[in-house]
Amino acid sequence: MSAVPGKAPAPQLPPQVESAHDLLLNELGKLLTIEETLAKRVLPALVRELQDDELKQVVSSHLEETKAHAGRVRDAFAALDTAPSGKPASGLEGLGKERSHAIEETMPALRPAVNCAAAMGTEHYEINAYEAAIRLADALGAEEGGAPPPHEPRGGDRRAAETRRAGRSAGATVLTGLRASCSTSFAEPDLTRLS
Repeated sequence: MSAVPGKAPAPQLPPQVESAHDLLLNELGKLLTIEETLAKRVLPALVRELQDDELKQVVSSHLEETKAHAGRVRDAFAALDTAPSGKPASGLEGLGKERSHAIEETMPALRPAVNCAAAMGTEHYEINAYEAAIRLADALGAEEGGAPPPHEPRGGDRRAAETRRAGRSAGATVLTGLRASCSTSFAEPDLTRLS
């Protein structure tokens, strides 16, 4: 029934996600979008913007790792016999908008701290997406009567297992590096230099 009197109701479209397998593919698609967006747009722009050499080095290193992560997500699609396809990652878009807004309102001396906070927020979002995909894949394996989950190796193929391990550890490792590098950015700025 339409909420507008006299107007016909909108047609009901069939669900796009009809199985747990479809949901896993959506999660992998979101991960692919996250990794590719970070590797192609976000991290390169951040490297160009950063003034702190130590933080710039950490972000540059993470950029290279992120490129490898995108390849591993593609490998996970291959393990599921599916062509890689990105899906919307609304949380990443929201974090980007939040960072942009905060940068506009923040004095230049404090902007490295804003960048660190944004980077850590993005890493947590990424870790959450990996963990959700891993748990869903584990549940799919259990539902199939003990068959190996789609992300586990079959016939000696270790790439899928590497993807799983990388997904669990990559974000946490980078987050630790970001925390260490960002700790100096959160120190009280020398405001006397601004006058």
